[in-house]
Amino acid sequence: MRRMAWIFFMAILLSLLPLGVSLGPVGPMPTAQATHQVDIYCPTTGEYVSDGVLEPSEYSESFFDSKTKILVYLGCLEDDAGTMRIALVSPWDEWTEVRFQASDQWDGSFNVVRVSMSGPMPIAMDGFLRTSDASFVPDQILGGTDDVLDLAATHHDDYHIFEFGVPLRSSDAYDSQISTGDSIYFQLAYASDTETFIESDPHSINLGTTRPPRRWTSVELSLPGGSAAKEVAEMLVSLRDEMSRPLSLRPVSVFASTAFGYLDMGIVYTNEQGVAVVNYTPRDEGVYLIGAAFPGEEGYLASVAWHHLVLAPPTAQLGLFLRGLLVIEALIALVVGGVWATYAYSFYVLRQSLRFPDGGLSIEFRTGRR
Repeated sequence: MRRMAWIFFMAILLSLLPLGVSLGPVGPMPTAQATHQVDIYCPTTGEYVSDGVLEPSEYSESFFDSKTKILVYLGCLEDDAGTMRIALVSPWDEWTEVRFQASDQWDGSFNVVRVSMSGPMPIAMDGFLRTSDASFVPDQILGGTDDVLDLAATHHDDYHIFEFGVPLRSSDAYDSQISTGDSIYFQLAYASDTETFIESDPHSINLGTTRPPRRWTSVELSLPGGSAAKEVAEMLVSLRDEMSRPLSLRPVSVFASTAFGYLDMGIVYTNEQGVAVVNYTPRDEGVYLIGAAFPGEEGYLASVAWHHLVLAPPTAQLGLFLRGLLVIEALIALVVGGVWATYAYSFYVLRQSLRFPDGGLSIEFRTGRR
């Protein structure tokens, strides 16, 4: 009885998993690696171009949030407004949001910038958020101004890139009024639909800190085409620097979107060629958004890659099998039919022989005379 109950429990547990994942060979075991600092820095930087295109030397700080799956690049300008330049890499089609502490003595209020690429052109909304009642109000409705600077964006097949600037010493009472130049809280969020926002944990940014530059990194995903549900397949993840040189023994987290939210597949470590392998078995057909992220570490910026995976239902594969089976059945029918036709003809010849012992033929020769 206990064994049956255990089997039933395991069957329910397995049915709730949309993807079955196992980590494939990843090379030698990794040594201890430095991890991204808990605090994020906004290093002082020079002038910049806001065009929605990320360049290796453009930003010197980055942060990947594991909860919202948003990657943010940061830099601070030495101007009177204390402008923070920001780049967001987001897979979300609705609003993507970044929030900043609104005052030196934080009372829980945030200056909020919402950006979206749901239409042909990017849009931004400058607003004010009170965390006490989670109410967001655009600045212009409150009598303030829209202070999102130089918004630019590019749409890619699986994600969006947004670039813009935000004044941290704004003349708008509903924007950030940071005068100490020390550190502030910030938060990331995205809209899962038009009204529901998923928030990250609060993080802190150290402003204007001088630190050694970090090197650019890029993650690449390689997914098999034409996969079907319940088929085991391999996914390759590679990590390289700005010179396309492989980065070995680095952690890369892999995740997938499902109907119930993101499923974290785990962390793999790249081998000497900068490559890691993830074996996975999708349990259901549909479209999955697969992501892989390098969280960054001392000396290297974070990076992320996205890819949509389309899985055919198992019945599609079964249909191909059945169509092949019909061809085989037709060939069998032709062979069997030919055998029975041979038997039928033999029976006919035998019957005719019995009716006409002389062969069943009557031949008469005639001449031209009567």
